[in-house]
Amino acid sequence: MSSISFEENYTAFLEHHLARRSGERRGRLERGHAHAESLFLRNVWWPLRGNLEDLHPEYEVTDWRGRSYFADFAWLPGNGELKLLFEIKGYAAHVRDMDRQ
Repeated sequence: MSSISFEENYTAFLEHHLARRSGERRGRLERGHAHAESLFLRNVWWPLRGNLEDLHPEYEVTDWRGRSYFADFAWLPGNGELKLLFEIKGYAAHVRDMDRQ
């Protein structure tokens, strides 16, 4: 387990991902990462993993029709053999709210 607090780690996590994004990808992170997602990290992910490594918030994926949508989180560990997507509020909310606003 990390000796750095969740709050410090979470702040650094968001700053890291925001600094590496622009345009709609950055906007989705700014608008899409809210209270439910931070509660998931604090109450589920952090107690299980003790870190936020290999976790990507508001991760863009393409569906079977070739349309993009943003999963709440993707866990992409370095070995490349395992990839998990997490939806905190459910897929319907993302489709309903899928626009640039």
